[in-house]
Amino acid sequence: MSRLKYFNPFRIRRFVREVRNLSGHGGPARLRLVGAENPRGIIFPTSKFVVEVEMKDGHVADFAPLLPIPWPYAWSYRIAHRLGVPLVSSVDPEKIRFDLAVPRGRKEA
Repeated sequence: MSRLKYFNPFRIRRFVREVRNLSGHGGPARLRLVGAENPRGIIFPTSKFVVEVEMKDGHVADFAPLLPIPWPYAWSYRIAHRLGVPLVSSVDPEKIRFDLAVPRGRKEA
């Protein structure tokens, strides 16, 4: 039943509304990943990513989409975390943060 959440018409409608709202503020200038959750789900694992989008006019919008994680990656992360593999166990997805500047398009003469 969890895979049906991707095809929920209310989620699609909300996403389209948010994209239209962003385009009304001049478009994105910077994307910032604020955090991520551990993968959830047995057959169709998903993870929530919190993203801030800074607009060209200074407006900031938050998104928290559920993104599908490939099954082998999610399960290998879970097994390594459960076994206490040092490199994987020390990573906390809630503390992962980075930002990216959106490249400007070229203006044609």
